[in-house]
Amino acid sequence: SDTQAQTPSPEAVKLGENLYRIGRVTVDTNKREVTIRGWVNMNDGLIEYLACSAGGKLHESVFVLDTKPIHLQVALILLGLEAKGDFEFQGDPRPPKGDPVEIWVEWKENGKERRVRAEEIINDLKMDKPMPQTHWVFTGSIIYQGRYLAEIEKSLIATYHDPAAIINNPLPEGADDTVYGVNPKIVPNRGTPVVMIIKAANEVDHIIPHKGDM
Repeated sequence: SDTQAQTPSPEAVKLGENLYRIGRVTVDTNKREVTIRGWVNMNDGLIEYLACSAGGKLHESVFVLDTKPIHLQVALILLGLEAKGDFEFQGDPRPPKGDPVEIWVEWKENGKERRVRAEEIINDLKMDKPMPQTHWVFTGSIIYQGRYLAEIEKSLIATYHDPAAIINNPLPEGADDTVYGVNPKIVPNRGTPVVMIIKAANEVDHIIPHKGDM
């Protein structure tokens, strides 16, 4: 189904020049980025999600973000991004379709601001090293039996391919639910407040291999 055409459109509140708020998501159309607050939910263990909303699959998500899923999807559309997701089931081996985004996470550590790419937070357990630096894909969640599936599942950003999630992992390992875990060397203690920044990415040169892979 055409998820973008069927996405409801909650009203955007203008905060300033090029700055809007949708629910609790801040949208900067000049920087082409959205900002969401949340907290650390896991700092060890196997994962299928980088982030979910409260009430989502907390046993396999690194972060909980303080947003309704529909607000995140509309915020990304407001940046001019297009969702083209057509996953049919969890673990669908096909590459995700949609516009690319970068994901960054910030928190305070020892009184100083720390900012890392999302991939540094995730370990590839089979390769025993962090997930390669990459873009992520704005697939958009699907409409299932007339309902917006992300609002039901509370799934936001999936490492394991998921038609319910709004953003998906682009790598082939996204078809395997045993590949990814939390990087305990990076992720702070549970409950630590975080800010997640999702930025529109360039269409080209968006996957950067590990130095060891070059």
